[in-house]
Amino acid sequence: MGLILYRKRLICKLLIIYALNIADWLCTWILLHTGAFAEMNPLVGSFIGSPTAGFFVKGILPAVLLTLVCLMNQLLGEKELMQVDRFASFTTMLYTALCTVHIINFLLLHFAG
Repeated sequence: MGLILYRKRLICKLLIIYALNIADWLCTWILLHTGAFAEMNPLVGSFIGSPTAGFFVKGILPAVLLTLVCLMNQLLGEKELMQVDRFASFTTMLYTALCTVHIINFLLLHFAG
């Protein structure tokens, strides 16, 4: 596969990861504010209650990091690009699974009781 295609695929995956990250943040925030759910990740629990801190950590910081990765993507050779692409694929699957859990929790919240 050509480097240009790898670079385009990687940028697409990074945008999907960012969108899923924002969806995760919003869903977590909403579910926590129902009082029926608790944050299990102690790191996230330290900032998720504050909309400003949450926006910075889950919105601004990842946008900056993903922009840097997109810019640095031009410096990577094929082997390195393939490794970053694999990591991006794994991260996309992880966030997709997490958002699926959020959807299930929303369904349970609204239809289980």
